[in-house]
Amino acid sequence: MLLIGIGFVGLLFWQGRRQAELARVHAQRYCNQNELQFLDIAWQGGRIARRGRHLGWLSHYQFAFSSDRESRYEGDLEMLNLRLLSIQTPAYRLPE
Repeated sequence: MLLIGIGFVGLLFWQGRRQAELARVHAQRYCNQNELQFLDIAWQGGRIARRGRHLGWLSHYQFAFSSDRESRYEGDLEMLNLRLLSIQTPAYRLPE
């Protein structure tokens, strides 16, 4: 039972790292598509949740970006397991 418990904890850690790496990829892709400078990303928390038919680990990330290399804005990214659910950003200033 102890080995099963250790294996399960290891699996959860590995899955969390994969999710964090994918969240970073999604945030960087979003920034590239919208001609923004990606700055950083941070995990804001997670919980077990159900969205429609899907049950899994719902994580919230906050990423920072700049539109004009002077201002810093923070957007929100939401993932369920390894699937991107949404990306939301505040209104930001466009470069002149």
